Amino acid sequence: MFPQWLRYLGIAMMTMTVSCVRGFGSSLAEDSLLRLVPANAAIVVGIQDPHHGDQSGLLLIVTHNNNVDLKDWIGLVGVDDRREVDRLIEVAMSSPRGDLSEHLLLARGSFSGTRILEEAERNGGIATAYKGVRIVNLKPFAREQKEMRDTRWLTILNDNTAIFGTPITVMRAIDRYVSSSGVDGRLTQRLTELKPDVNCWSILTMPGAELTHHLRPGVVDDAGATALRGVSSVVVGVHYGAKERLDFALGTVDGTSAAALATAIGKRSLLLPIAETPGTHLDGVSIEGNEVRGSVLVKDSEFDGWLAAAYARLSPSGSGEENVAQVGGAR
Repeated sequence: MFPQWLRYLGIAMMTMTVSCVRGFGSSLAEDSLLRLVPANAAIVVGIQDPHHGDQSGLLLIVTHNNNVDLKDWIGLVGVDDRREVDRLIEVAMSSPRGDLSEHLLLARGSFSGTRILEEAERNGGIATAYKGVRIVNLKPFAREQKEMRDTRWLTILNDNTAIFGTPITVMRAIDRYVSSSGVDGRLTQRLTELKPDVNCWSILTMPGAELTHHLRPGVVDDAGATALRGVSSVVVGVHYGAKERLDFALGTVDGTSAAALATAIGKRSLLLPIAETPGTHLDGVSIEGNEVRGSVLVKDSEFDGWLAAAYARLSPSGSGEENVAQVGGAR
């Protein structure tokens, strides 16, 4: 079955979520899904059931192609009526094809891999293999050729791990699987910056100039854009409970950049228009070395409405259906 938290992922900001930290087990290096994330990924997000019955919206930081991958993957595995999903990770990274041009979806749960792959082949997929792993090569679906022009690979490992994305990302994930690699060191470092009670998270590791280049107009004002150019990493975690809490940790290139960033956030300019959405409260900002940390609190009953309002204000159409990021669209 697909839980509501996964079905609901129709609202898409430049957002992402990774699993609850408590669900990682005793060692990040031993996490079977995180181990498959290619090294030096620019964006990594994960989703784990927040176990909060009234919660339907999730904050994610992803590219448009990540959103398309998720919708297509749900369709591809829909033939397996006994499927279950407990964790999902999405990845975006650059390659010679362009900035953030590669995209990958990883899912852990219970799947009928043979059934899913055979049905994908019957619907036009081409059977192939990589390092002994069965692959289905999928051309862009006819219904979305204006959105997705990338060929993608699909595989299911041991009926418990799904891998879906551009060929280079799938190959790198399988390389890590075959070699029993541990979690990438840089990713592990970012994960340790998350508070232990978060239910979902997003990690962006890219120069600030690249980050601001990909943001849609209106995400930040001019002062915020200037401050963001000094950012080297972004970590966002969300805790669901009596009050929803959005934590952020923004790494910067030096102490001067950190101070400027903290000032911008304190004036709420950097977080506009999100932090000024009714029902939110900026719960302090601190500087730790070259990193700026803080939290935004949202009342439990208002979180879904806050997300919808924030997305709608950032969407060119006003519908909330567009991404904040101008990345990963059809080329």
